[in-house]
Amino acid sequence: MHDILNATQAAKVIGCRWGEVVEKGKAGVWPFVKVIPAEKLGRKKDSYEIPKRDLANYLKIPFEEVDKRLGKEKTQ
Repeated sequence: MHDILNATQAAKVIGCRWGEVVEKGKAGVWPFVKVIPAEKLGRKKDSYEIPKRDLANYLKIPFEEVDKRLGKEKTQ
């Protein structure tokens, strides 16, 4: 599984809308959101990367809980 989430995935884990992740990431309110300017990627819109480990630490939840909230639980 990937250890980097996009804004939509992070919003699902946090329990908010993706726009809030974008806004707070740009404002620097949530330090775990890495904003990648569109110019750097040659795109029209900025991109957002959220490391799973950083998000889990910020929310004070176990790393595995991030996958659980995304619906990616391991089945045995």
